[in-house]
Amino acid sequence: MKSWLVFGSIASLFILCDCSKAESRIIPELSKFEVVEPPLGFRLSSHCPSGLKLEKGFCLIDYRYINSLEINGGLGQTLVQVKLDPKVIDLGRYLFFDPILSGDKQLSCAHCHHPAYSLSDGRKQSIGKDGLGYGPTRKNGVLLKRSAPSLWNVVYMKNLFWEGRASNLEDQAEGPLYSPDEMASSPEIIESRLNESPYYQKMFRQAYGEKGSKISAALVIDALSNFERSLVSFSSRFDKWSTGDKEALNTEELLGYNVFRSFVARCAECHPPPMFTNNVFATIGVLDTKERDFGRETITGQNLLRGAFRVPSLRNIVKTAPYMHAGNLDSLEEVVHFYNEGGGRGNGAPNDLRIHWHVREMGLSKKEINALISFLYTLTDETSMPKFPKSVPSGLPVALEYESYQNRSSIK
Repeated sequence: MKSWLVFGSIASLFILCDCSKAESRIIPELSKFEVVEPPLGFRLSSHCPSGLKLEKGFCLIDYRYINSLEINGGLGQTLVQVKLDPKVIDLGRYLFFDPILSGDKQLSCAHCHHPAYSLSDGRKQSIGKDGLGYGPTRKNGVLLKRSAPSLWNVVYMKNLFWEGRASNLEDQAEGPLYSPDEMASSPEIIESRLNESPYYQKMFRQAYGEKGSKISAALVIDALSNFERSLVSFSSRFDKWSTGDKEALNTEELLGYNVFRSFVARCAECHPPPMFTNNVFATIGVLDTKERDFGRETITGQNLLRGAFRVPSLRNIVKTAPYMHAGNLDSLEEVVHFYNEGGGRGNGAPNDLRIHWHVREMGLSKKEINALISFLYTLTDETSMPKFPKSVPSGLPVALEYESYQNRSSIK
């Protein structure tokens, strides 16, 4: 049995009823995802998720639209190819949606990277431990410093988190798992619980063979990381246009693409195709909402990188509002106007920031701004959205209905 959830006007009305006026207009467009009943005994799938293809027992990323991108405007970016075991991916999917990994069994990875919000959470700043609900309606709990980045195409990211404190997905996964402000777990808690679960005992053996006979925190991290590597997005209308489908983009969108790559706007300098990020850190001068955030400088100690943050990919950007490291800008219109006014230079940024030299007043017309935003819509592709399990091996409630969090399991 399977069903589709479409978060549109009804969900938006619910959000409007429960949130403050400032939060209510953050999500311009929400995502559709499939809810599936797990197979009997939570048997792991041997099929590859959408966006990957099965070759010799492994899932490989399907680059059907990308070769021409690398030739035509890809600026020489090389995209990695990974070999992923479909059963390990599926195991990681269940772990991703299961609150059993958190210290109090109330928070899963999906609470902050939810399919309804394109693998983000729709909040200016995420809420961690002791929070209730998910998405913009999540409340109470520990208010975190930054917004939750979307997980699309994280397989290509050279640095994870906004300030790049992790260099691979394994290190990244440990961050929220063991943070006292987020999932507040530990290797001992994870290993104890999963080794006591008959379902997970069987699932780890299916995925890892003899190595999975004793579940370790390292295997949990490996499964989560492999699942995240499968979250690829390369079948947008722009991708199809780039491979020869000239009807995929209309006149306004093509104008927007020309603005995007123009010498005046310079968007493509930091967001080149096919990844639409250059994987570096840039200071643009976004004003922090409250406490000042020094960004990459906290990692390197270099004041040249004060206020610098990882340049995000623009793929699925229309689905992942609000924008910037602390959710300072609610809409794409606000983002484009911010850049058009000169970024931090035109918006009162502190004088000690070394703002990127590309960030200067652009003087785009209203027509060019609208066209640029229209172009950004062509980068949307959620065909590889992971299937949301209606239930998880622990039996704990999943982040599917807000009401389910009023009566949570207190089983230790």
